[in-house]
Amino acid sequence: MTQIAIACQGGALHAAFTAGALKKIFERQADGSYDIMGLSGTSAGALCAVAAWYGLLTGGPGEAIRTLDAIWADFAAVTPTERAFNAWLVTSLRLQGHWLAVDVRFSPYAPYFPAMIAQLRLMGAREEFIDYTALLEKHIDFDAVRALQPVNRPWLLIGAVNVLSGDFKAFDSKLSEIEVDAVRASGAIPGFGTRAVRIGEDLYWDGVYSQNPPVRNFLADPETTDDKPDEIWVIQLNPTTRSSEPKSVADIQDRDNELAANLSLGQETKFIADVNKWIERGHLPSEQYKIVTVRTLTMSPELSESLDYASKLDRSPSFIEMLMAEGEKQAEIFLGED
Repeated sequence: MTQIAIACQGGALHAAFTAGALKKIFERQADGSYDIMGLSGTSAGALCAVAAWYGLLTGGPGEAIRTLDAIWADFAAVTPTERAFNAWLVTSLRLQGHWLAVDVRFSPYAPYFPAMIAQLRLMGAREEFIDYTALLEKHIDFDAVRALQPVNRPWLLIGAVNVLSGDFKAFDSKLSEIEVDAVRASGAIPGFGTRAVRIGEDLYWDGVYSQNPPVRNFLADPETTDDKPDEIWVIQLNPTTRSSEPKSVADIQDRDNELAANLSLGQETKFIADVNKWIERGHLPSEQYKIVTVRTLTMSPELSESLDYASKLDRSPSFIEMLMAEGEKQAEIFLGED
């Protein structure tokens, strides 16, 4: 079987598309044409990757699908308080993009922040909505994960960045580094109420500032070709191109976010393409290097063009369900092209 590594790009709530795509990939895995040897993810892509990885470890593809469904159902805004807060946040971001509202970003270190979270609790927001750790620990038994590691197959990599040194970090299941704090670190967006995550002596922020998602590690870290994938499937949330020039504040902000999010991915896939050329020309030893195909799974251009920056924070169930359905649809097309 073709050995596959799946890399899940971060893009906040747009990663519901990734969850749908992964579900379809696992559903079709029973056909026997491919085997998933590794997963990587950054930010909300890391949420998808760790949920899928945990499901594969504990029950196979069916359990991976169940875990993805359950974790995204709880991630959505469900109670009246959660829906009201979600509507306020998304609307404020959109108005801000048209100079009609003040900046809604805030520091998680601000003295009023704990009071705001406490107020949400009192008004009926669930812990899974407010506390990312509670969401993760409800659906993933990290004590069991700790006991299972090191895990070589399926291999899991989670991207983050060291806030102080600027070094990229890929938390690695082969090194027993997959903990709840690693997943939290990969999704720690400081401008939207998440403090840096301390792991040992280091502080980490969202992996969108580093590898989004980790790709090159699948080829650079293993010593032999037997431990490297034949193909890397990148589930890309941020479009590479746009059809028109961004002019409004909202459109400029959106495009700026997309370009920044794609920077490391473009560099890593170019590195793989260059190595493939060097192998073909006989410049690299075949026992250590292999030609690897990189394939990209994306949203339809029509949907991608219609989504704005504010939608990346939209946790409404209908929006999440729409993106998951689009992920399943595009994965079906993607698998048919194989």
